[in-house]
Amino acid sequence: MQNKNEWKLKDVLLVAILGVLFGVVYLGCTYAGGFLYGLLTPVGLASLGYEPFYGIYFIAGAFGVYILRKPGSGIIAELLAAILECLMGNFFGPIIILSGIVQGLGFELIIMLRKYKDFSTAVMIASAVLCSVFTMIYNLIISGYNRIAVPVLLLMLGVRIVSAVLFDGLLVPALTKGLVKAGMLKGYAVADAVDTDLDELTGIA
Repeated sequence: MQNKNEWKLKDVLLVAILGVLFGVVYLGCTYAGGFLYGLLTPVGLASLGYEPFYGIYFIAGAFGVYILRKPGSGIIAELLAAILECLMGNFFGPIIILSGIVQGLGFELIIMLRKYKDFSTAVMIASAVLCSVFTMIYNLIISGYNRIAVPVLLLMLGVRIVSAVLFDGLLVPALTKGLVKAGMLKGYAVADAVDTDLDELTGIA
């Protein structure tokens, strides 16, 4: 019997594509966040500058694990995206590689506990929320967020959670299912799952 967790060449290629694509997107978000940071500085809310983009920062991992449904797929996708972003000139430097690992792990953790068998909307939203909290704790330790006032920190976390839920908990599954229906993800675990859901909805055994 074939091991569902075994990686195939097409799985590796997909993760590589996600890493390249979202590495570019992440770099754009970083510069957009820096711009927003500057705009918010005069009103004392500069720390909020990057928060609306965190849902996008998690998206390589969300797509990776949602499509492949294999251990480590989200972490690897995030790591590759972070490495590429760093190589392209992210002004935070190599520390973002560690951030990528944390983001991938944060999003994959609940799915890991569910043994990569439950990818319901509730689980994807829970993963988005946990990843937001997980990465905020990381920022408190590594990024100096512990010096930010608690009310501002809570506001930052709230914005991060909303961003993650919208992009990763809701948008990623919706877009992926659209790609499956368009026949663009044939042979991947998510395609089998979506086809099964459609069969159940239409009453086909």
